[in-house]
Amino acid sequence: MPRYGKIVVIKRNGTDGIVFPLTSTSCLFGRKTECDIRMRLPWVSNEHCKIEINENKEAVLINLSTVNPTQLNGVCFEQPVPLKHGDVLTIIDRSFRFEYPLQSTPKKRHSRSPKDETLQQVAEVELLHKQTSRSKSLGAS
Repeated sequence: MPRYGKIVVIKRNGTDGIVFPLTSTSCLFGRKTECDIRMRLPWVSNEHCKIEINENKEAVLINLSTVNPTQLNGVCFEQPVPLKHGDVLTIIDRSFRFEYPLQSTPKKRHSRSPKDETLQQVAEVELLHKQTSRSKSLGAS
């Protein structure tokens, strides 16, 4: 099963709650029993909003509620909006964070120049000298 990302419930105290892996190309939020993420609040629409994965494997948030619109990062929107890693969607007073999956390809590492390595060595020597000086002064007391 492919993973297109995950949806993290943000608890009322601000900490992370349940994590829903996004394994389908669509995730429906709402009050109906058929919804992927069901919210049993009377103000939530039967089908409130949905996340769809497009042909480029990008997540797009679509608002389906006209009465209590979904917010993205605290702002209401009308047209479908592409999601970025870490975006927060809010339905009434419940918030969810969208996260893309970790990339399986390694990140390109920057090579260090000889100058950078010399500066690193100088910093390590200075740190070692400070630690040695401190331990000598502590031993003398």
